[in-house]
Amino acid sequence: MLRALGQQVIYHRSSEFKELLHDTAAMLQPLFGTTAANPIVLTSSGTGALEAVLANSLRPGDRVLTLDNGHWGARFGRLATSLGASVEALSSSWGGGADAEALRRRLSASDGGEFVAVLVAHNDTFTGAVTDLAAISDVVRDTSALLVVDAVSSLGCLPIEVDSWGLDLVVSASQKGLMCPPGLALVTASEKAWKRIDKVDPRGEYFDLRRARDMAAQGQATFTPAVNLVRALHEALRMVHETGLTQTFARQAHLGRALAAGVAELGMSLYPNADAASPCVSVLRAPEGVDAAKIVATMRDRYGTQIAGARRSRLDGTVIRIGTMGYCRPDDIRLDVWQLAGAVQEQGHTVDVATAIAATERELEEVAA
Repeated sequence: MLRALGQQVIYHRSSEFKELLHDTAAMLQPLFGTTAANPIVLTSSGTGALEAVLANSLRPGDRVLTLDNGHWGARFGRLATSLGASVEALSSSWGGGADAEALRRRLSASDGGEFVAVLVAHNDTFTGAVTDLAAISDVVRDTSALLVVDAVSSLGCLPIEVDSWGLDLVVSASQKGLMCPPGLALVTASEKAWKRIDKVDPRGEYFDLRRARDMAAQGQATFTPAVNLVRALHEALRMVHETGLTQTFARQAHLGRALAAGVAELGMSLYPNADAASPCVSVLRAPEGVDAAKIVATMRDRYGTQIAGARRSRLDGTVIRIGTMGYCRPDDIRLDVWQLAGAVQEQGHTVDVATAIAATERELEEVAA
């Protein structure tokens, strides 16, 4: 990917770039689980594309239901509110997936109007919880509402089946499971979604998805794209397909289990419910009496390793977050456990480093080096 990023930039209207973009979209289809939808590649952050799908499918005043089971579900609702939608939050406990049965009850209730869209975050990286999209889709697909999915951190990490699950609008980005630098966003839209979009007056020009769809069908971007980021994405997708999707998903899950096993010996535990725990991001409670924010600072300042806390959320200071998505190797997990042991020891917490490493190694035996 670094070599791809360093190549001479080609003209974005050339036949060479047209072929590159066409091949990239074709390689994205299996990750989205679609043969019907042509993935659109936008030069944007994931947030930009989330706003784009809402701006293209909603009118001011439209009723929207957001599934608020964590930081990103709540944020999705705020994006819709900023565009003038009338947003209702269906809240459930942080640490679990969105509640399909609660959604069924809410959509069945007669209160004088229908929701135009249901918003859901697939993989909440603040809580480390995954939502069962198939179960949510079973509730939504036979209604008039669009099911709009934030898959920014799940594409390439978790199975997504746009066609068989009936997912109407799905948004992802380049920098998570696809292991590229940030700067590209990826969108798929169902026939149901396009029928809605074609009836809504576009708000703005850059994120007009109708134009993006028509240009993508010609192997073109609407405006000047980040050419070498597309090259890097193409290379990342080649690597994923060379490994195989099933093997890629299994590898990330094994690495997550190895990390969880090791840090359990350091007094850390997973924040999410066991039945909803993400295989590609581990959200860990700090040991009792240990400041999570100081763990993050020690990892950065003493070891040169960047992990995340939970700033800007109600979990700030209580958890740390470590991704096992993308280009993550067994040696990364070994190093994480060893460094985390040092970080908690620095705060006076007694740990048995050898036991933690041994627990990690037992799980890593399942992972090919």
